[in-house]
Amino acid sequence: MREGVTPLHAAIRGKAVNKILCCGACEARLTPALTLVSSKAPGVASPDQEPGKPLVARGIAFKSWEPIERSFGNVPSLLEFVPQYWLNPDDLTDAVRITRNKDRLSGCCGLGGIDGPNQICRCGAEVGTLRTDCWTPHLFVPDPANTNWIEEDT
Repeated sequence: MREGVTPLHAAIRGKAVNKILCCGACEARLTPALTLVSSKAPGVASPDQEPGKPLVARGIAFKSWEPIERSFGNVPSLLEFVPQYWLNPDDLTDAVRITRNKDRLSGCCGLGGIDGPNQICRCGAEVGTLRTDCWTPHLFVPDPANTNWIEEDT
């Protein structure tokens, strides 16, 4: 397989749509155009979750019907919702910033993403959760209540 082309890339040719993630409050573009891929599409498997590595390649937004995290008690995890999108942290634009809420910034060498949304739009709206700690796969999960997908300009 050609360098830079992962099995996920190969499986999605012809099965994807390009969209841009935007802030629901101010419509700022939070990502460039990304290729949306669904885990329900034939031949598309969920990416391998390796701690300390990006979960998806740049340019991909993976729509998962399984949450990135599940609780084992009576209180659901903050990231236990579906569908959810998994994005590469490097796809975020400079409109996305880290929250000032120190209670949401736990982690040992990055952000654990277990304390609620830790990324905000430049307008102040909470837009999602970034996970970049050594024990987590690296990804950004947008908050579906505060973000929207728009069609790529052509």
